[in-house]
Amino acid sequence: MPDRKQVKDKFMQEPGKRKTKSWWQWLLLVVILAGIYLWQTRDLLDTGSQVNTTALPLLAGGSAPLIEAQDKPTLIYFFAPWCQICSLSIGNLDDLDSRHINIKKVAMDYASLENVWKFVKDHQVQGDVLLGHEGLKQQFRIYGYPTYYILDKDAKVVARDMGYSSGLGLRVRQWLAAGR
Repeated sequence: MPDRKQVKDKFMQEPGKRKTKSWWQWLLLVVILAGIYLWQTRDLLDTGSQVNTTALPLLAGGSAPLIEAQDKPTLIYFFAPWCQICSLSIGNLDDLDSRHINIKKVAMDYASLENVWKFVKDHQVQGDVLLGHEGLKQQFRIYGYPTYYILDKDAKVVARDMGYSSGLGLRVRQWLAAGR
């Protein structure tokens, strides 16, 4: 049986071993998360892809263009009313400065307009909500929600992503898109 000094010496060595192990665990976690991100976004439109402009029906009635003809980028945020991540992230769009970027929210894969209205009301979604369709889903290669694209003033993809993004993450992407 080890004596008290041996136990103390072993205990004193453990923190250093845990630090090394912890460092490798963090590195492994970063590599795994990067791999998941690359796998999730592999089929999205490539940056530089030209997007066709089209008008879509508005939830409130009428229609509106998907891409505004202005001298600022456009963020297109595709969401589904049943999507839990969309519920958590759609409010982060309010952190963007609409003086510097057009923000288009497009409802997809909804069972009824009532579902979309409920989502909009429950999450206090500001601004217009466009109603997407299967053809738009295929055009933008949407395989999960939320999916978003940032387009430059010429309707070319400058950024694309899928999943949750914080308000800070969206502002950084807005800033990067504005610099192009």
